[in-house]
Amino acid sequence: ADLLYSARRVDAAEALRIGLVNRVFPAASFRDEVTAYARMLASEVSPRSLAVMKRELWNSPFQSLSEAIVDANADMVLSLKSEDFKEGVAHFLEKRPARFTGR
Repeated sequence: ADLLYSARRVDAAEALRIGLVNRVFPAASFRDEVTAYARMLASEVSPRSLAVMKRELWNSPFQSLSEAIVDANADMVLSLKSEDFKEGVAHFLEKRPARFTGR
């Protein structure tokens, strides 16, 4: 609320300290660090799972706790039946890179 009310600017160190961001990179390596993170998400995380998590994060502020829990539980049931869940288990057990399809 303080940042909204005051419109004050914060530097990277303060943004990290107050939890506005969870990482700070030096300017010289910023692009490389962000690109590495994006590549990791694209190669190691199921696109289906990311979509579900994004939807839940965007919807939950507009839901009661019980509504959010109902939605999350329904998503979990569907996720456990998904191809990407099976692939996630298989790639972990077989110690190989994942081949997620988003299904």
